[in-house]
Amino acid sequence: MNTIVCFGDSNTWGCPPFANIAQTPDRIPPHQRFPNVLGRHLGPDTWIVEEGLSGRTTVFDDPIEGIHKNGMRTIIPVLETHAPIDVLIIMLGANDFKEQYGISAYNSSRGMLTLIQTIKGHYALIDTSPEILIVTPPAITDRAEPAMWGEAWRKCIDHAYYLEQVASRTGCFHYDANRVAKAGIDGCHMEPEDHDALGRALAEEVRAILRLRQTK
Repeated sequence: MNTIVCFGDSNTWGCPPFANIAQTPDRIPPHQRFPNVLGRHLGPDTWIVEEGLSGRTTVFDDPIEGIHKNGMRTIIPVLETHAPIDVLIIMLGANDFKEQYGISAYNSSRGMLTLIQTIKGHYALIDTSPEILIVTPPAITDRAEPAMWGEAWRKCIDHAYYLEQVASRTGCFHYDANRVAKAGIDGCHMEPEDHDALGRALAEEVRAILRLRQTK
């Protein structure tokens, strides 16, 4: 059985678009979340692990919500908890564009690079390591709350461009979620139909990755 770990933020967790900033966080039902859509399309020989945390960044400590939002601080425990892993899907970076960080697409991608280097280093003395699929998250739009996101919609324009470079230089795979999905009415979270489209698209990507893995 193939183990697929989806490591991400609120869009991996399944937070629907907010009607307003005071709304209590809800969660899209499990069968509608993209990791589980992915799993259904890959078939019964696949085990999907949802590792989504709202507010998670690539490598940046959150001065408001807490340092546990830093993806670097939890990635190694996740890798060890769910080992052995065949494919690790990382969809992070959207939260890096929050106003409190002042991060550009270039520096967010550098954060992803550091995260990948940490993962690769963890497996340096291990015979097998997971394939890594970096997913550029749906772009923040100008509908996102400006007090929280500022001009994030401008900052994330080149996100996929830089993440493609990171994937190429580290031997990872890359997929741009913006090809099939978009942020909803709050400018940052996906609707169920976008989860469905992304899950279907990633199933094709992961299926191809697993075929290549079998030839190694």
